[in-house]
Amino acid sequence: MALAYALPGVGLLGLIVSTPFVLAALAPANTDWGKLSDISQTYGAVSVVLSAIALAGVALSLLYQVRQTRTSNEQAIRDSHLELATLALSDPDLLLAWSPPETPVALKRHRQHVMASLALGELLQRFRIGHLSGEKLAVKLDGHFRSEIAREQWNREGPGWRRTMEAGDRLDRVFVRLVEERCQAAVAAGPAPALLEFQDQPDRLY
Repeated sequence: MALAYALPGVGLLGLIVSTPFVLAALAPANTDWGKLSDISQTYGAVSVVLSAIALAGVALSLLYQVRQTRTSNEQAIRDSHLELATLALSDPDLLLAWSPPETPVALKRHRQHVMASLALGELLQRFRIGHLSGEKLAVKLDGHFRSEIAREQWNREGPGWRRTMEAGDRLDRVFVRLVEERCQAAVAAGPAPALLEFQDQPDRLY
């Protein structure tokens, strides 16, 4: 994609630079160079504008490429983190090594907290790459904090998230402040809906 933007800009710049030489080679021997000089001054002003446009196109393509590279790197890191989390959740011993709880908690609930943390991480990734605006993120967080497990997870791990995000860039800081705001709003709205215990039961038609 970046190459598609860069090639036209480079081609236009090359055309501008080479045009005087091409004209000199093709001009007849009796050419009135004084008149052509007057025309070239006008051409020179136009070429400056075209050169600026070409350079702007190249600069924009490079910025786009840098952004795409950064997004790809962030996604690769996210994928690696998800693989580690999947491995840890499959084995209690690995889970304790990878994500030990700061306070005593049942293994089942600790796994649930890890999943809630991963859900926040996924929202952070989508927010950073622009798939979620601030307004859409707020809606997603309102749904996230309908769960008592999500509220417990943020109560336990929120201070660590805040320290990490406040040391990051502007998007990180905006994200963690919005998470804190929506969690407080959910708690102020009242108790979370009761947890449902899922059991293996025959399918039923309702």
